[in-house]
Amino acid sequence: MGELAVGRPALQLNARVSLPLDLVSVTSLLYRAVPGSGLDRWLIAARRGLSEALRADLDLLNGFSGRWLYYLEEPIMRFEPLRPDRLDASFDDLMAFLERLPADHYRSMVARALARVHDDLNTGMTAPSFGDVEGWRAYLEPALTTATAGDVLTLLADPAQLKARTIGLFRGIWDEVYAQEYAERLPVLREAAALAASSAVGGFGPTFSELTGNRLPSSLVAGLNDVESVTFCPSYHLGTFISYVLYPPDLVVFFGAPEFLARIRPSALPNGASATATPAHREQGLATEDLLEALRALGDPNRLRVIDLLFRGELYAQEIVGRLGIAQSAVSRHLSLLERAGLIKVRPHGGKRYYAVDCERLEAVAAAIRCRGRQG
Repeated sequence: MGELAVGRPALQLNARVSLPLDLVSVTSLLYRAVPGSGLDRWLIAARRGLSEALRADLDLLNGFSGRWLYYLEEPIMRFEPLRPDRLDASFDDLMAFLERLPADHYRSMVARALARVHDDLNTGMTAPSFGDVEGWRAYLEPALTTATAGDVLTLLADPAQLKARTIGLFRGIWDEVYAQEYAERLPVLREAAALAASSAVGGFGPTFSELTGNRLPSSLVAGLNDVESVTFCPSYHLGTFISYVLYPPDLVVFFGAPEFLARIRPSALPNGASATATPAHREQGLATEDLLEALRALGDPNRLRVIDLLFRGELYAQEIVGRLGIAQSAVSRHLSLLERAGLIKVRPHGGKRYYAVDCERLEAVAAAIRCRGRQG
């Protein structure tokens, strides 16, 4: 007989539609919706349809809390969307709450998001005082992807601007591309949530697999110790990807609503909707904006060296760091920019991310340049 141990209550499993949670999910998807991402066509087109200023803020506010995109989770989870009286919160309810929060709270949310990044990276670093500019520059460095330390430091020095741009990003995405889309997809989301609720009875692992169509990732298992409640939220545009918000004591797991409905009840999709989210098929030509993004990504000697290395074969990040001889944080930024431009592909395996050149995309870039030459 083993030792006596203090028991832990079983996880509470729920499934429901939440506008605030869906909004933070689609915001993260729009950030990732670049050529070569594998995300669906609506996301690619919606990102392209955002105003230039809004796309810049999307990249900035998602670009300083690592690949986990922790910062924009903070204001949404601060709203407590799973609280009983907020389960049916509207967009206006969320905005009113965010407007009421003092500006300094947004700076604290940055600090919390970065603390989560450093916990994940096991750096042992702690946040400096807000007046320590160089300390903050060093603290930001491991977490930067599509933002620069200077841009983030500017926001930290002006919490009112940080608050305005954070709220403005959510409001801009809602107004410019998502309000109508959410209204149109809401019946499918509700149908998926209702059916998912009846499935959430067999324990977390089996329910996760049934709803997402994926095996439970080890990275998520490791974070369950502090979780008391799991809420499964349907997403129309997630597809077969895995996405979650781990914010103890809550865990929110997103699952592809059309894919789930297609697996268990194909006839449940209304109005002839597709059984799967639309894949991001490659376009016949390369849009001017995509060409410019690719050329900007190639316009750096270190990124060209990364491409040269990957032409010789697939490598994981640490191998690239070793061969380039530059800081890991810098390599991460270079890889992120190349990935966002669709010039490299990423294959997760065994807890590592393996990178390879997307030769088809590079050929499309070359073809677009040749075509412009012929037109001239």
